[in-house]
Amino acid sequence: MRMMKSALLSATLCILPVTASVPAKAQGMPPEQIKQILEVTKTSWVAFRDWEGQDLIYFTHLEAWKCGIDYVFFGLNGSPLEEIWELDACDPDNPNAVLKDKPYLEMPDGSVQSISVQLVFPDGTKSTVETFPYKPQ
Repeated sequence: MRMMKSALLSATLCILPVTASVPAKAQGMPPEQIKQILEVTKTSWVAFRDWEGQDLIYFTHLEAWKCGIDYVFFGLNGSPLEEIWELDACDPDNPNAVLKDKPYLEMPDGSVQSISVQLVFPDGTKSTVETFPYKPQ
């Protein structure tokens, strides 16, 4: 048993210098995996906040998964999904970074009752339309 542990340790030490010298690569996920994550986290696609007399609608969650989304269409208060949320460009070296100064919409106080959102994925498929009632935190 002791010999087996020693052999395993020797083998690990022989491999360690080789793997330690290989530069780290970007660890982005394939778009189909991001699509699955977005499906199970759809209740987090948007968030709301009342702030200094404005209704804020945050798209932070979608910005964090932008490398797996081509388009974000939305409509306010039951209107058609004709608006587009412009996602930042995907950075494969930092795929989940949210660097946008304002990852939210600013609307007049009391003007938002709901938002409906639909995503378009790189494979051309669309998510279901999800509607979120305005519930500020």
